[in-house]
Amino acid sequence: MKRLSIVCIAMLSSICMWAAPYTAKIEHVTVFTYGAELQQQVSLPLQAGENTVVIENIAPNINEQSLQIALGGGVIVRQYAFSLDYLSADKQKMNTAALEDSLKQAQDALADAERRIATLTQMQTMLQAGVNSSLTANTGVTTATIDKNLQYFQTNALEFAKQLDATKAEKTDLEKRIKALKQQIKEVGGRQYNKSGIVTLELNSPKKQTVTAGIKYYTESAAWTVTYDLNISDLHSPIGLVMKAHVSQYTGLEWKNVNLTLSTGRPSSGNEAPELSTWWLQQQVARVRGTYAAKNAVYATLGVAAVAEDEVADLAPQAASIQQFVEQSEQALSVEYAISLPYTIAGSGKEQIISLQERQLDDVAYNYFTVPAMDESAYLVAYINGWQQQQLPDGRSSLTYNGTYYGETMLATNSDEARVRLTLGDDRQIKIKRELTAQNSKTSGSNKQVTYTYTTTIRNDKSEQVNITLKDRYPVSTAKEIQVSVGDKTTRATSDDKSAGILTYDLKLAPGESKQIVLSYTVKYPKEWRINL
Repeated sequence: MKRLSIVCIAMLSSICMWAAPYTAKIEHVTVFTYGAELQQQVSLPLQAGENTVVIENIAPNINEQSLQIALGGGVIVRQYAFSLDYLSADKQKMNTAALEDSLKQAQDALADAERRIATLTQMQTMLQAGVNSSLTANTGVTTATIDKNLQYFQTNALEFAKQLDATKAEKTDLEKRIKALKQQIKEVGGRQYNKSGIVTLELNSPKKQTVTAGIKYYTESAAWTVTYDLNISDLHSPIGLVMKAHVSQYTGLEWKNVNLTLSTGRPSSGNEAPELSTWWLQQQVARVRGTYAAKNAVYATLGVAAVAEDEVADLAPQAASIQQFVEQSEQALSVEYAISLPYTIAGSGKEQIISLQERQLDDVAYNYFTVPAMDESAYLVAYINGWQQQQLPDGRSSLTYNGTYYGETMLATNSDEARVRLTLGDDRQIKIKRELTAQNSKTSGSNKQVTYTYTTTIRNDKSEQVNITLKDRYPVSTAKEIQVSVGDKTTRATSDDKSAGILTYDLKLAPGESKQIVLSYTVKYPKEWRINL
């Protein structure tokens, strides 16, 4: 299939200006995390031999290299071209002009009706006055004259009344029409008309026939992102997960009642496996090395920002059985979610939220966590095991516990952690207090020695046993002149990371039970030194 040159495109467009274009209907859309592939169809009546047709309703910002045309019936596509239709603004002007012309005609008719109403009303008044004058004259009034005047009044009064009622009804209809026309002009004037794409085809058909043309292409003007709702009812039940897709597109075309496939893939025309080059070492002066490092720091910052932006993207309630209409399949480079329900997505970028899946996360462990040296609160934490096996894309998640919203977190399947940790919030029924209960300082020779003792009290005011992990710390020396020794530890720590100075306590507290953890450490250092104690 050979592409047309710019000259051929112009010739084809000029040849087909007189022909009514055919409108391609959008049948299916595959939306990627960035971009979308549109599949459209149009029925084309062809004559035997050469045919030139124009197809409209194509997205204006497509990747022309991705454009594919498929025809049956032995039809040969001799050449084709994609171009933009800039006639939308002219169409808008034509529509507005026609409406304004109709409005002027209606306004003129209304003015004429109002004049006729005024005339008929005046004629009624004059008729009544004339009859009254004839009947009240002092002379020449006979019975025959009265009868004649009454007949005249009856005949003409009924006719005037009939004409007046009809004209008033006409006025009412005209006023309604004028109001409707003004509203329509306002709507047309405020409507955004974007340029659209058209495809011009030169075809050769072996016979007179009507064939269906399939059109497929890729556009970058669409995207979708994933979010999750994690619902926790209690600490003894699985976590309910709802996966939602946020779909948006700004092609300028409305995807009306279209079947969607959502893909975690991201097509790119620049995909190429990297090649590793030789790393040549050479001397660099300090100034150049500093400049080079700063330059790469800027690049690194930009790279992180770009990734963060890529990760970030009218809420309609979905049926509880939506999952039966979603088919998940794993492709070579992506996971696809084919939805067999039709959706309408506006072409203005307005986001549509679609529920994709609902599932229960059974392998969940709950535990409390506290670091009193930084925050005297006990946080309820949920650990989801086997998250990588869920085959779900990364996305932000909103947490709800027992009907209360607890904020958002990020769920990442590419994490090296074996499980996902979700912090649900602090529990005020677990009381924690960490105090400095003793401090001693003495100087011996050239050294100074300081001892600190901290006591942490933890009490469970809940009606059930709780498991809680408590972390505390002691200082770690970075110089041989500074010596640190850990003294009294009333409660044995579960683990002691001496390189980091972190103590971990895994505790179980019965309802109403209190425990104390005492941590004492001594620091010895040269007395003339100032250290960050």
